[in-house]
Amino acid sequence: MATFTKRLPALLAQTHVVLEVRDVRLPLTSINPTLEAALQKWKKTREASGGGVCERIVVYSKRDLISGGEEALRNALSKHFDHRTHFNSNGYPKDLHDLQSTLVSIAKENAEVAPTLNVLVVGMPNMGKSTLLNSLRWAGTNNPTKAMRTSALPGLTQKTSERLKLCHNPPIYAVDSPGVMVPFLGRGNEGRERAFKLALIAGMKDSLYDDEALSAYLLYKLNRLNPSKPAYLSLYPTSIPQAPTDSIEEFLDILSYRLNARLRGNEPDIQRTAKWFLKWWREGGATQAPMTHGWGFDFDFRVRKPQSPEDVDAERPIDFVVDENGRDVLQEGTLEEKMEREVNRYVKEVLETGENTRGFGTSVTRERQIERAEKRKARDEKRQRKRPEPRR
Repeated sequence: MATFTKRLPALLAQTHVVLEVRDVRLPLTSINPTLEAALQKWKKTREASGGGVCERIVVYSKRDLISGGEEALRNALSKHFDHRTHFNSNGYPKDLHDLQSTLVSIAKENAEVAPTLNVLVVGMPNMGKSTLLNSLRWAGTNNPTKAMRTSALPGLTQKTSERLKLCHNPPIYAVDSPGVMVPFLGRGNEGRERAFKLALIAGMKDSLYDDEALSAYLLYKLNRLNPSKPAYLSLYPTSIPQAPTDSIEEFLDILSYRLNARLRGNEPDIQRTAKWFLKWWREGGATQAPMTHGWGFDFDFRVRKPQSPEDVDAERPIDFVVDENGRDVLQEGTLEEKMEREVNRYVKEVLETGENTRGFGTSVTRERQIERAEKRKARDEKRQRKRPEPRR
């Protein structure tokens, strides 16, 4: 990935269209601020010099894993970002046709200055870049053979690919690239939460987080999206009352009965149950559940309490306004207006500050390593105390 980052300016110099792939479940977290800055600089430089075709398309993949709201998201993003927005899913052939038509239209409109249209495909790890390229190739050349290897795990594509023909007439070629991870996810709670989100969509290596920790975060987010009727209640056995819970131990214990994942002594098989829970969500198990307090895992529609500079510097958690009954107070307005507020907040707090591009502080990966080391140390000390003293 570091090699690709160094090569990026040279690749962009030969590129007419940058096609960036993001995950629609994390429309903001899957933005790479470093890549965003590089692409904006490329576009401004190309337009200022009059150097030819300079188009940018952002494709939000896995739209089948959300339940509506695409147009509201498109309009909210258009207030801050100057790019074309498409949505794609393997279950929606029209999405692929629309994207293919956009590329063909750009190629035909600029045939005199760019006889061959060059497309560079970029994005963070495991966003579906290679899968999208294979589909575009099939749609444009009637060749069903997979040209790019794909995997459910991040990091399969390690280097830029050879030029891949996406269309015969007009001639369109594309280059796939390795996923570029954010160099620094942020400090404190914000950074840790971004890391959990990316791990949930399998955008980070599984070894960084165990399944129980990820399941606990998933339970927390599903409760946030709909506190009264979270999506996971549909997983409860019919013999158990459907009541929300904040306890991951209690939830996995209940779910293990449905899965018949019980160990000797009637203890729950936590590892197997947690892994199943994550797979259920990743494959769209929560798609049809209503989201009353947010959208996806990036948009939170609760009203935030104002934070002072001291609160931000101290990395204190964000507090939310509640009514006299202790219930969250939600933002007013349409879905698009709520999304626009959240996009605006993200742009100001992340992109304009440039914090995620500087790479200062302790990285989330390093924080996890420190936490694990501390746990091992505490466990060793506990074992040491339990050892009987030697006889004299």
